[in-house]
Amino acid sequence: MIALLETSFTPGADPTTSIVAADVALEADCTEAEAEAMLSASWAMVEAFTGTMYRDMDAGKVIVKLASAVPFRWPRCPFPAALTVEAYSGGVWVPSSARYIADVGTIDLEPFTLYRLTQEGTVPGAPVSAGVVQAVQNLALYQLIHAPSRREFKSQSSGDFSFSREALMPVFRGSGAGALLAGEVRI
Repeated sequence: MIALLETSFTPGADPTTSIVAADVALEADCTEAEAEAMLSASWAMVEAFTGTMYRDMDAGKVIVKLASAVPFRWPRCPFPAALTVEAYSGGVWVPSSARYIADVGTIDLEPFTLYRLTQEGTVPGAPVSAGVVQAVQNLALYQLIHAPSRREFKSQSSGDFSFSREALMPVFRGSGAGALLAGEVRI
């Protein structure tokens, strides 16, 4: 069981795809800048929904404390090839000998110890399928067309940009993106 989890990730640029912001803007009757911003936000939402990063991950840091002895899984897929693992001891971060298995993204951590995990280098994004591209475009169009009401996020507090799969379901169902991404979801 996870007692504490803080994450900080810096994604790279949006993947190069066949989506043209000007076409999305024309269909949604908005400016091209608004369409570009919504396309970028849609990439973040698709990544949160599927559990897979399609943008390169330039930097990633996780601070975690476990309450029981269970393997901890790196929260972003594809997993980094290497991690720097440090434990908090005596007021400073010291290197830890926790074993990281890159193929499955798991780390053997001791319970009740605060760890800082930092990815080494840039992690390339996952390949983008045609279904993912269509889902991003559908999400952007749906949100731009229904932007005045934003019924799906009326409970979202100001400044809260963390998405959960459950919070995203109404917009994914309404736009049709959920069906397009059904095979992409990482459990």
